[in-house]
Amino acid sequence: VLLLAISIAGPLTIASKGLTATVIAKDQFIAFYLAQDAVEQVRFLRDSACLAAGGTCGAGQWLSNLSACVSTDGSTTCYLDSLATHPAVPTACSGTCPLLKFDSANKYFNYNDRMPQTPQRFVRTISIRNDPLGSSPDEALITVTVSWQDIAGVNRVPVTVREIILRWQ
Repeated sequence: VLLLAISIAGPLTIASKGLTATVIAKDQFIAFYLAQDAVEQVRFLRDSACLAAGGTCGAGQWLSNLSACVSTDGSTTCYLDSLATHPAVPTACSGTCPLLKFDSANKYFNYNDRMPQTPQRFVRTISIRNDPLGSSPDEALITVTVSWQDIAGVNRVPVTVREIILRWQ
């Protein structure tokens, strides 16, 4: 019986570790895609501001749709629902940004409070630093951070995506 117990314990331990690693990897993939979704939405809002101005936008106008996220030092944070009305306007975070919610019927994340959705463990924070290098007001650094706790309540290393966008017109 002892030999049988020892021979079964090893493979069960390996299977348990593999399952844990799979859950962590799944959460990392979700976090990366949520961060990339926010970057794409920021690009959309930048382009919408320029196109709404007739195709030409000035130095103060190209980030007008993102004013809740923009600062000169990157300390202002906001959250953005990419499924809201177009163009969606970001909302400044007071303290910490809210948890994303998951619509299991349609399989997407958002911040909609009107529909019965399940709050998730993911918090997405966006900050935009205008003129990050101090040489051109025609560029901005987008930083999107997605943090979460796993099922056991352990804080995982957040996923951070950074990208520099330009005033292209």
